[in-house]
Amino acid sequence: MKKESVILITGCSTGIGRELCKSLSEKGYTVVATARNVESIMDLPVSLKLSLDVTQKESISNVINEVLSKFEKIDILVNNAGYSARGALEELDLNVAKSMFDVNVFGIINMIQAVIPEMRKKNFGKIINVGSISGKFVQPINGMYCASKFAVEALSDSLRLELYNDNIQTTVIEPGPIKTNFFKTMVNNSKDILTNQNSHYSRFYESDAKYRDKQNLTDPKVAAKAIADIILRKRLNSRYKVAVPFLHSMVIHFPDFLREYIMRKR
Repeated sequence: MKKESVILITGCSTGIGRELCKSLSEKGYTVVATARNVESIMDLPVSLKLSLDVTQKESISNVINEVLSKFEKIDILVNNAGYSARGALEELDLNVAKSMFDVNVFGIINMIQAVIPEMRKKNFGKIINVGSISGKFVQPINGMYCASKFAVEALSDSLRLELYNDNIQTTVIEPGPIKTNFFKTMVNNSKDILTNQNSHYSRFYESDAKYRDKQNLTDPKVAAKAIADIILRKRLNSRYKVAVPFLHSMVIHFPDFLREYIMRKR
């Protein structure tokens, strides 16, 4: 991958997106960091910092135009923006679920539709969709988030088939649990549900909280370095697991009855 490649990354305020910007910049690439609140990324050592809301097409258009005006191309798009809200399907507010899908799924589609025409002009491009290992198997009280990440898997597979003749590669990154603000944000988004002692699902919420307290989390710098090495490869595989615990890597290959048994016990 040539060092003059222009890499546009969404969701750079914290976590993987932020560390990915640093890692790629240190390697000498032209990195465009974006976040809804541009003030949160002003300290990043990147080539360009822009405000971007992936749910708003006008915001996306402004960013694409500014990047093209400055660099004349976009070689790599990293769709990293995303978040989680938890709760049993019976109890989860559908407006919360729709907002999550707007970012996690339709936000990716918005970005893809904006960038592909520009990549096609150059007959080259890479689209990196950051999904989750939760897009491979479902956990109780996390069904809506898992559904959004299952969707990312499907979108990525479809894109890879549709763009094959345009020399635009697509892959999906499937991270395991990373030490970021992800879980803190998730709890804030779901606090009323997760702390409801009168809920029929309170035992699930309590068990989930205990599990998260003892869960081993990977340093986002380690995950970002692994992802940077992946996206800079000449040829991309269809998907890559990053920082996924051994049990999770195994569970996705188990038959349904065994996988569900383990999830119930957890």
